[in-house]
Amino acid sequence: MAAGLAPAAMADGDNAGESPWSFNFTVTSDYRFRGISQSDNDPAIQGSVQYDDPSGFFANVWGSTIDFSPFGDPDASVEIDLTAGYRHAFSEATEGTVKVTYYWYPDSDPPPFADDAEYVEIIAGLTHDFGELSVSGELAYSPDYSGGLGDAFAITGGAAYPIVPTWWVFNKGVEASGHLGHQSIDDAEDYVFWDLGVSAGIDNFTFDVRYVDTDIDACANICDAGLVLTASVGFGGS
Repeated sequence: MAAGLAPAAMADGDNAGESPWSFNFTVTSDYRFRGISQSDNDPAIQGSVQYDDPSGFFANVWGSTIDFSPFGDPDASVEIDLTAGYRHAFSEATEGTVKVTYYWYPDSDPPPFADDAEYVEIIAGLTHDFGELSVSGELAYSPDYSGGLGDAFAITGGAAYPIVPTWWVFNKGVEASGHLGHQSIDDAEDYVFWDLGVSAGIDNFTFDVRYVDTDIDACANICDAGLVLTASVGFGGS
């Protein structure tokens, strides 16, 4: 959702006013990553800064408050993701992305006999806009997943459909979207995750209400079904 928060550039007939930098700030009732809470079902504060080069290369830094107590790591309080990648438009409707993300937990203190939480993912994605309905697919691979759990793959499909172009004060419209994915990890249980929600935008702000769930049977409530409320504001970008 954060990728769509940067407001459109002021229409002045050219790109002179566009900036390669974009900034986002988010408050969410629960930070969920592939269906599992990273904040112990509590609210989280998040922010990011991204640079987009006209050539298609981009880089960003994203951060969030976390709570890894359910994973046996009560000291971890911050996650910082460092990403670099390349975006290519195959046509006006189809775009592909390849990127590398390093997940860093600077104050993490994993429990005994567990490896560090930090890990790297290589992610490839493809999106296509059918005019109203847009669909996306993403494949993520880690050669050494968080906690030293071995090879890991995550495949995710998504779809988004604009409900109305404007509604009430929401001059950026209202959109329904959902995702379905599967996470496989060598030394952990595979699982399915999904979400379904509605987003509404007004100027630089986006508000999202989303139902999130997984098929994991036992997880100390951090992967049970839940309703996640999110408010974000974005600046800059094209």
